[in-house]
Amino acid sequence: MAEPSPYRAPGTRVEDKPESLNRRFRWIAVVLGAATDLGATTLIEIILVVALTLGSQSSSVKDTLAQLGREWPFLMMSMLVGGACTVLGGYVAGRTARHSFITHALAAGLLSLVIGVLISSPDEGPYAGIVALIGYGAHLPLAALGGWFASRRAS
Repeated sequence: MAEPSPYRAPGTRVEDKPESLNRRFRWIAVVLGAATDLGATTLIEIILVVALTLGSQSSSVKDTLAQLGREWPFLMMSMLVGGACTVLGGYVAGRTARHSFITHALAAGLLSLVIGVLISSPDEGPYAGIVALIGYGAHLPLAALGGWFASRRAS
């Protein structure tokens, strides 16, 4: 009685099915990316302001905050932190979506920009115009950069 050899390949062809990837737009990825952007920005800005007010010579926190809002180094640091958090939000949106990385990152950036404009108070400091121009103008490109990083990570 001839038994088949256990070392031979089976006679049937076995194919792996490619993993089905749903290509729909994922709103949950957009919301998670925007929430990451806004949450990280808020948390880091709070830590930054608390650290700077602890070493302040002002009599009240309100005076210290008013003074910080007029200082260019603090505004630049805030914009850099906010930009880094926008890149992070775009990255989270792209990685969560798992496809169309930059599209999801841009949508998350747009959502966080709209929410940020709605919840923030208008700035009336000496650098208000340039801060708004740089901050709002760089928001979507920074979110797209996060989506690009997500696409690079996926490939």
